[in-house]
Amino acid sequence: MATKTFDYSKWDNIELSDDESDLHPNIDKDSWFRLKHRTRIEREEKEDIETKKFEKLNQEDNERINIIKARLNGLKSGQAEDDVEFEDTEALEGELNE
Repeated sequence: MATKTFDYSKWDNIELSDDESDLHPNIDKDSWFRLKHRTRIEREEKEDIETKKFEKLNQEDNERINIIKARLNGLKSGQAEDDVEFEDTEALEGELNE
């Protein structure tokens, strides 16, 4: 007995519009689109500012990591300065692991 399969091809070219799904009933369409556009632009600007802030913090952290690694290598090789702050290798390694 042969089974008939349903032909879904008529649904392949259907157009869906998300614009109307979130349209507020008390606001005209053009104003709603301008509001959504402005909101999106403001959100993107805020995200850009946050991204730049995190990139700067990441760069500062990487610089600090390089300094700590250089000091640890200097202490291990015996070529470090005689400064008391740098003699605590455990503290430097702990900071490096953070």
